[in-house]
Amino acid sequence: MAGEPVLRAGDDGEWVRYLQQSLNHHYQQQVSAETGEFDAALDGAVRHFQAQQDIEPTGVVDALTWQALTGVVHHWPDEPVATAEVAAGDVVVRLALTLTGEAVGGDVLADLAVDLGTDPPTFTCTGATFLPGTATLTDPATVEFTGSCALAGAADTTGYALTVTVDPAMSPTEWLAAQTQPCTVALPVVAGLEEVA
Repeated sequence: MAGEPVLRAGDDGEWVRYLQQSLNHHYQQQVSAETGEFDAALDGAVRHFQAQQDIEPTGVVDALTWQALTGVVHHWPDEPVATAEVAAGDVVVRLALTLTGEAVGGDVLADLAVDLGTDPPTFTCTGATFLPGTATLTDPATVEFTGSCALAGAADTTGYALTVTVDPAMSPTEWLAAQTQPCTVALPVVAGLEEVA
């Protein structure tokens, strides 16, 4: 399954039931009643599983625990995962973010935003750390910022490329340099992780 949520003691519902079924399947016996309630018994079973897998036994079922339990790995698509278009006076700035690498699931980009008033642009996103890289002018109106980021649940360091295009054509670096105050833009996610076959 894709997009598994983080689960912990006190949660309930179909995802908890799926967790219970997955643990029972892993151990080939019933280690947790399939009630859909994350009770003390399930917490103990999760901690035991995590310790067996050399995962810190927190009892919190995060992306790393899901990967160990289900063996499902995902990769980012060959298209932008987030886009935005911002009007700044007579200028329109188009943003497109692409990611590379593999991850184990989860909606890690739900609150992604980029500050175009910094050089290079600064990303904010809960559970993710973006490191600045290099800037390349790909045509007179487009600059591509590349770097790496650490995403929750990612198998390896993820590469990113943020493409900034200014219309009508003017140098994006000149436009960014002209910004005298923070210009934070939300980047709505338009594509998500794809399961690796």
